[in-house]
Amino acid sequence: MNNGIINVTIYEEKFPGDDSPLATVRYTEYDFTRKRVEKVNQVEYFDKEHFHSQVLQAVKSGLDVSICTQLSVKTLQKKLNLWTR
Repeated sequence: MNNGIINVTIYEEKFPGDDSPLATVRYTEYDFTRKRVEKVNQVEYFDKEHFHSQVLQAVKSGLDVSICTQLSVKTLQKKLNLWTR
């Protein structure tokens, strides 16, 4: 369900370890009134294409997304702006 307001927050992981995921993402689902959290899922991504496709799908579905990543925050912000037009 997408009722217009989607929150996407991106944090840059400054010093990732060798075994750190490319990104860790939390997806927040709300009830139909969007006043109560129904579920929060956290997923670690090691594949860039899978990460991008899952975040795009979540944004299109109206989920709030919180991303912690070693990727460029500026690049991700540009992609999200394109995805949410």
